Amino acid sequence: MTMVRAVRAQSGLSGRVDWTYVAAVAGLVIAGSLAMLSAASTTPMYSAILQKHFIALTLGITLFTLTLAFNYQVFQDQSKFVYATAIVIVAATLILGKISRGQRSWVHLFGFSFQPAEMARTLVVLALADFLDRRARRIGDLSTLLTGLAICAPVMALVLKQPDFSTFLTFVPAIFGMMFAAGIDMFQLVAVFGFGGLTISVPLIYTVCQIRWPDAAAHSLPGMILATSRMGFATVAAILLFCALGLLAWRVSSWMRVQVKPAAFAAIPILLSAALLAGIVVHKHLKGYQRNRFVAWIAPQSDVQGAAYNVIQSQIALGSGGMWGKGLFSGTQSQLGFLPERHTDFVFANLGEEMGFWGTSLILGLYMIVLWRIVSAARLARDRYGYLVCAGLASTLAFQLVLNVGMCVGLMPVAGVPLPLVSYGGSSLLVTLWTLGIVANIYARRYALL
Repeated sequence: MTMVRAVRAQSGLSGRVDWTYVAAVAGLVIAGSLAMLSAASTTPMYSAILQKHFIALTLGITLFTLTLAFNYQVFQDQSKFVYATAIVIVAATLILGKISRGQRSWVHLFGFSFQPAEMARTLVVLALADFLDRRARRIGDLSTLLTGLAICAPVMALVLKQPDFSTFLTFVPAIFGMMFAAGIDMFQLVAVFGFGGLTISVPLIYTVCQIRWPDAAAHSLPGMILATSRMGFATVAAILLFCALGLLAWRVSSWMRVQVKPAAFAAIPILLSAALLAGIVVHKHLKGYQRNRFVAWIAPQSDVQGAAYNVIQSQIALGSGGMWGKGLFSGTQSQLGFLPERHTDFVFANLGEEMGFWGTSLILGLYMIVLWRIVSAARLARDRYGYLVCAGLASTLAFQLVLNVGMCVGLMPVAGVPLPLVSYGGSSLLVTLWTLGIVANIYARRYALL
C-alpha cells in the first residue's frame, strides 16, 4: 500500500481524496506485480524485467502523487503547449526511435524503453477537452466535430506512420467518448465514426470470404464480394446498389410519412460508398501479421500452429485454471513456456490459469470500481473541462480492458494493447498512473480551488 501512504502525505488534499478509487488502483498494481513476478519468472531476462518494473512503478506512484497535488486546470491554461508536446514527442519517435517488430514506436534512453504514443494519447485528451469546453455554445455545429477531429488527426497520423495501429486504435474511443459527453450531434457522430467502423469491416469481410469460401464461384455472393476488392465493375455495381438502397429508404419513409430530412437518405449511399473505397485501400495495404490477426479471430482452427497459436494457448490457460486456479508460479501453460507474451499482452490468461475464475473476477471487479469512480469524478467535477477529461480517460481505460480481455478469450482480434496496471511495460504503467492521478485530482478539487 505504498501508493496509499504516499497520497496520504499530501495533507492539503487528504480529506478530499477518493480512497476507494486509490485502493482499487493499488489493488490492480499489486495484482499486476504478482502476475508479472510469476509470468516472467522463466524468461531469460527475469532480473532486468524485475528491475525495470519496480523502477517504473516507483516513478509512477511518485507521478500519481505529484499530479494529485497541483491544480489540474493548469493543463487547460497551457493547452497549446500540451498539444504541441504531443506532436513533438510522436514526431521525434519517427526520428530517434528504434525499429522493433517492424515498428518505430519506442525510444531508448539510459537503458530504458519508452513509448511516447502512450503519453501523447493523454495529452490529446487534455487538449481536445479544452477545445470542446470552449466550443460549448456551438457544440451542435458540424464545424465543431470536424475541427475536433482535425486537432487529433496530426498526432494519430504520426502514430499510424510508425506504424502502431494498436495504439492508434486507443485514440478512437477517447475521442468518441469525449465528443459524446460534450453533446456533439448524434447523427454527425454516428456518421463519422460509423464510417471508420465500416472501413475497418471491409477487409474483415474479405478475410471471412477468403477463409470460408476460398473456391467461391464468381456469380456467388462471396465471389461477388471479393470481386469488389479489385476496383472494377463489381465495385461500381456495389456503389449503385447503395444508391438504390438510399432511394428505397427515402420512398418507404415518404410512404409511411416519417419525418426525416432528405439529407439523411443521401448520406446513406455516400457513407457506404466512401467506406467501401477506403476499406479496399486499407485491405490492399494490410501487412501480413495484421491479416493473420483477422484469421486468428475468425477461424482459429485454420492455422493452429501459426496465426491462432497465441489465442488457443491463452484459452487453454484460462480454462485450465478452473475456479480457484493452480496457484502463483504453478501454471503449466505459463511456467513451461506454452503461453507466449505471458507477462505482457496475455497476462490475463496467466492470471486465469494461476488465480482461476475467482481471481480474475476480483481483478475485473477492481477495474469496475476504478471506472465507476472515474465516472463519479466526471459527474462531480467542478467544471466542464474536468468532466470531459474524465470522459476521455474512462473511455480509453474501458476500451483497453475490453480489447485485452476479449483477445485473451478469443472474442476480439489480437492487438498489442496492454492490460492497464497489470501487463508488464514501463511506459504503460507510468502513463496510466499519471492519467489516473489526473482523475484523482479532478475529484479532489470538485468543490473549490485549493
